Amino acid sequence: MGFVTDKQTLDDLNILGRYKSKSIFSLFNHTITDGGGRLLEKMFQEPLCSADEIIKRNELFSFFEKVNVLLPFTAEEFSVAENYLHNSDYKGRLSALFNISKSKVLNALAAEQDYIVLQDGLAKTIEVLLKVKDFMDRITTASQNTVYYHRAKRIQDLLNSRHMESAWQYAGGEPLSFKQVIQLDYLFKGLLSVQMADLLLEMYEIDVCITVAGISKKKGFTYAKVYARDEKFIEIKGVYHPSVSNAIPNDVSIGKGKNVFFLTGANMAGKSTFMKSFAIATYLAHMGFPVAAREMSFSLHDGIYSSINVPDNLMLGYSHFYAEVLRVKKVAEEVASEKQLLILFDELFKGTNVKDAYDGTVAIIDAFSKRNGTFIISTHIMEAGETLRKNNKNLFFRYLPTIMNGNVPTYPYVLEDGITDDRHGMIIIQNEGILEIINNGDSNKSI
Repeated sequence: MGFVTDKQTLDDLNILGRYKSKSIFSLFNHTITDGGGRLLEKMFQEPLCSADEIIKRNELFSFFEKVNVLLPFTAEEFSVAENYLHNSDYKGRLSALFNISKSKVLNALAAEQDYIVLQDGLAKTIEVLLKVKDFMDRITTASQNTVYYHRAKRIQDLLNSRHMESAWQYAGGEPLSFKQVIQLDYLFKGLLSVQMADLLLEMYEIDVCITVAGISKKKGFTYAKVYARDEKFIEIKGVYHPSVSNAIPNDVSIGKGKNVFFLTGANMAGKSTFMKSFAIATYLAHMGFPVAAREMSFSLHDGIYSSINVPDNLMLGYSHFYAEVLRVKKVAEEVASEKQLLILFDELFKGTNVKDAYDGTVAIIDAFSKRNGTFIISTHIMEAGETLRKNNKNLFFRYLPTIMNGNVPTYPYVLEDGITDDRHGMIIIQNEGILEIINNGDSNKSI
């Protein structure tokens, strides 16, 4: 079974989306090759469930972060070589000879361009592969005693093989003759077709590694340490949201007998952003990617589910409250399966009255705390926290404070221990002059 989540969670955390503003994918989406972009997207869609796989990917990215190299070709150069190597209906040497001869004749008689495109694509492919050869020579030397050495050596051996020696002499020289086109086309699309496909895949992965390593180094991200699933904890020091400028970092540790984090704070104090920051770090850590934190250790989890921005559904006739209830039900079913999940609820039962929201919050949190999993639950209802604190030992309580400068609330975004009763909604309403607008509107109408 793979790492489980759903569209609601991915949307809440803004994980996926090539073109979505400030998505986590778009933060890393700077590969040169199209194949690298596809591989990156696949990694985002399929977090890892094996500690060994996570460690290997960590080590791979870390290696490329240390060697600090760039791919030896431009996107346009690689695209030409990729198209040449991919666009093949190769059915054997005689068939290739016939097709290329036909293209050559048609070029001479009718100025058709197929032969010229083939000739040019082949020549540029050789130039790109020669650059890759020099690049892999350097990478292989640098990767000795690292996780990447054997893979680098395999590609280096291919590019230094006697078969490839026949190609290097034609790099950057005169246009390839008809005989040379026939020989080299057979080499790449016939004799070494499997090896060329393997080389392209390796270039895609190197592209991803260089890209992720570069982002990590530029932004000061770190690689999380992974532990066995039965450890049941997540500890992050200095976690922050990777897409928020000048984000304030926070430390948090969940597990080790306290598996429910009860978070309070006023509107705008930063509860949702903190929860997203924590969950994004956990998701990236399960991908083997660097995280926006100073330090992170975690045990393997089976997935993440969140309830942060639950919409109503007018098509199905669901009110906001009923949509919330169905979301809690969905998460409860997953938790009941005894998976080790990270669960995030931001303001349980916002769509109902305060009494029902209080009763529901207390009952749901108490029930969850007795099950397997890691939970972060935020609320404005501080009374629920006080009730739970008296009767449940699996919870710990922290809040995001509000500091009043006169009548103006300010937010330091730094977690503190305990439960807050900060409630400044009415002050914000008054500061915006809403009542004055309404009252002045009434007086103007009566004049």
